[in-house]
Amino acid sequence: MTKNEWEQDLEHQELEKKAYHRGYRAGAKAEGEASKRVELLENVLLEFAGHEDEWLQTKSGLLKRERADLVDQIIFQRQLMRELYNHLDDDVRLKLRKKAESHIWPATHSED
Repeated sequence: MTKNEWEQDLEHQELEKKAYHRGYRAGAKAEGEASKRVELLENVLLEFAGHEDEWLQTKSGLLKRERADLVDQIIFQRQLMRELYNHLDDDVRLKLRKKAESHIWPATHSED
């Protein structure tokens, strides 16, 4: 092996090493983000399912979260509420709709 081939081989090995470390770090970062998202969804589902107060989100706990996580949580909770609403009977839906509208437009709705 000539000196030039040896230097090229060494340079190639260094490039492969750097590429491996870039991929490893990106994979580790993606894994951390994925596990964080799974934990967030688990907490939202446990809170939603009516588990004990220990699963309820506290104000200080919510303030520690990033804005994007909070937006994801709100959207997920809205989807869950919509799913429940769609499974209700028509008369229960009507009562809930009237109650919501009475809070939004109290002057136009008389109390039943």
